[in-house]
Amino acid sequence: MHTRNPLPEEAEMWRATAARDPEADGRFYVAVRTTKVFCRPTCPSRTPLPRNVEFHATPWEALAAGFRPCRRCWPMGHPNPARASELTITRFATPLGPMVAAATEDGIAVVDFADRRAVRTELRDATRRLRATPTVVSARAAAGHPHLGALLDQMTEYFAGRRTAFDLPLIAGGTRFEASVWAWLQTIPPGQTRTYAQGAAAVGRPAAIRAIGRANGRNPLAIVVPCHRVIGSDGDLTGYGGGLWRKQALLDLEAADA
Repeated sequence: MHTRNPLPEEAEMWRATAARDPEADGRFYVAVRTTKVFCRPTCPSRTPLPRNVEFHATPWEALAAGFRPCRRCWPMGHPNPARASELTITRFATPLGPMVAAATEDGIAVVDFADRRAVRTELRDATRRLRATPTVVSARAAAGHPHLGALLDQMTEYFAGRRTAFDLPLIAGGTRFEASVWAWLQTIPPGQTRTYAQGAAAVGRPAAIRAIGRANGRNPLAIVVPCHRVIGSDGDLTGYGGGLWRKQALLDLEAADA
């Protein structure tokens, strides 16, 4: 499991950034709010003003926060010509908080709430699995992407109560078992719920209730693949990576539209 890297003390990070200390390279990343770019601490660009900066422990955190890699210091390495595609990443607003989405020309790979730690792992895994170069764009620019544009439109319709299911090409990956669970999730009608035990029976693994829960939690396509529609056998909402308050809000939204 990918764990969060601890950041050094802020004073130490500022000292290293001002000195362009090579020993700081890889320990943290410097994100500039005014340019929406993140850099290595050794970047040769002009040192930004402190009020415009936030620090991130990994490049994936910076990507999830909506920053794009600097093209002077290449904090994620130079683009590899052997990589097959571009993973376009965007951040967009919803009534339940900002979300992050990522897609290639083949389909949607990630949709998740921006404040979830897991979204960083999802972006990292999608980039590696698809052998893609990550590129961050604004929500306005994403509207011109064939799949992200459709996602943004359909999300708007969903939260407005005008859509109950999504029609998008999905490239979530996952193991064979996880893919079977995610396929089952998409059969749960809007406004209804199912239990983990029902999911285990549906995929032919009636004893694998805990495994269903783990696969549910690893779903990288929040809302689009409706893992929020799975509840405990006693009717409790149980866990949801985006927070139980969001799970309840999504179920309430769908119940009102059912």
